[in-house]
Amino acid sequence: MTVPPWREGLVVAVLPDVYRDIVEVIADAPGPLQAKQIVPRIGLDATTAKIEGTRVKLKRLVERGWLDEDAPGRFALARRGPGAGRSDSR
Repeated sequence: MTVPPWREGLVVAVLPDVYRDIVEVIADAPGPLQAKQIVPRIGLDATTAKIEGTRVKLKRLVERGWLDEDAPGRFALARRGPGAGRSDSR
């Protein structure tokens, strides 16, 4: 499994690089973000294909408990979440 389900004590460092980058961008944001806001922050061109690919990854992170989708298309750290297990070593 590429993205493990979040559980107590699991740190962001266990995620593949692009997923870790996404979670760290969201963790640093003052509020929920949309895929189109995340794409340039992780170093990708803001093309439709990159935005849709990132949206798929965001949905996977929601399914696995790393993120919440507060409103349709707006993503934030899971409330119970991985913020406590965030690794700042980049």
